[in-house]
Amino acid sequence: MKKRILICDDSSTIRAIIKKELQDYYDLEIFDDGIYAYDFLLKDQRFDFAIIDGEMPQMGGFELLRRIKEELNLIFLPVVILTANEGDYYEKQAFNLGAFDFLKKPFKQGQLLRYLLDYFNEELTEGSVLVIEDSTIQNETICQQLRLKNMQPISANNAVEAMRYLLSGIDIDVILMDIFLPQYTGYDLISILKSDERFSFIPIVGLTAFKEKDILSEILNLGADDFIYKPYNINEFFSRVRANIRISKLIKKLKQTSEEDYLTGIYNRRTFFHFLENLTALSVRENKPLSFVILDIDYFKKINDTYGHDIGDSVLKKLAEIVLKMTRRADVFGRYGGEEFCLALPNTDLYGACLLANKIRSTISQTIMTFNKYKTISFSITISAGVAEFTKGMEIDTLVKIADKNLYLAKENGRNRVYPILESVTKKSI
Repeated sequence: MKKRILICDDSSTIRAIIKKELQDYYDLEIFDDGIYAYDFLLKDQRFDFAIIDGEMPQMGGFELLRRIKEELNLIFLPVVILTANEGDYYEKQAFNLGAFDFLKKPFKQGQLLRYLLDYFNEELTEGSVLVIEDSTIQNETICQQLRLKNMQPISANNAVEAMRYLLSGIDIDVILMDIFLPQYTGYDLISILKSDERFSFIPIVGLTAFKEKDILSEILNLGADDFIYKPYNINEFFSRVRANIRISKLIKKLKQTSEEDYLTGIYNRRTFFHFLENLTALSVRENKPLSFVILDIDYFKKINDTYGHDIGDSVLKKLAEIVLKMTRRADVFGRYGGEEFCLALPNTDLYGACLLANKIRSTISQTIMTFNKYKTISFSITISAGVAEFTKGMEIDTLVKIADKNLYLAKENGRNRVYPILESVTKKSI
């Protein structure tokens, strides 16, 4: 089905040029004044695009645009304003009223058709974009344009709201940010995000209607990855956002590869201890408990010797799956080395950590692991665990040594057990 486009221009020459250029590709409704286009829209609003002249005798394009967005509430209708006037004033006025682009007349033959073909290009780039814009109408317009290209927008009206989304753990590929925001500006937010390793890798694209060179250089020096002036060409806008989504996904993949254990997909030792360092600092600052657990598979060498290293690898992966399902999102789980795993449990005292370790131990011991090699192989495994609670002033090495010593006691006293013994630990009120 052809896309339906509203054309409104008081010049018969312009109308004839547009009709000749577009009629074979799109369904057109053509009007010679804004008042007639507005009357038609009161009855029929099923349009995919609108191209409107800025200056017309009875109702100009800017007034028609205002009515389209405010009175008819067609927030998501892409509107391009045409005008022969020069200067930023007209561009800014169009953008502030909700236009998505601003084209100057006269345009070359074929230019408008190429513009629309590019706009309706079905190239889709999946990705999530955090849109930080305090103008409601501009925010809604940008979000709808992103949806048209299969991108998922997340709308925020200010820096505080944007930080709430980021801290909640929502996956963001690109941040599209107005530089001049209320309370905390884009300058402030860029500085915060680029200094925080959790978000520093997310590409930031700055938006502003001001074209001073100092603004551009300052934003880029703070760490912004790209920059778009308002009002912007729709197709350039999509191209920039797509490019930054691709970059973001590549960075995430590389980051994931560097942080994950190659076999189990959980955190590797280096990344785990980086998190543990941050969690100990947070424990001190907020006066909250933090516990550390080392898990070790009993007689793992025997599994490798009996069934082969490929089955041993499958056991490690299966154990990782079980533990991940039994832990919270806030918990950090990593591979310590070989058949040893480690857990960091924020807001968890020694009793709570021993309780969880025993639940994990019990679940694993009751799980029958089945693998197909030359024949079906089924067996169960057991684990031993050592637990320690972090206290203020304690070094991380000391915390690990205590847990490791308790793991040794669990092994020495028969395996398939957790040390300290749960019954010997006093439960605290958190």
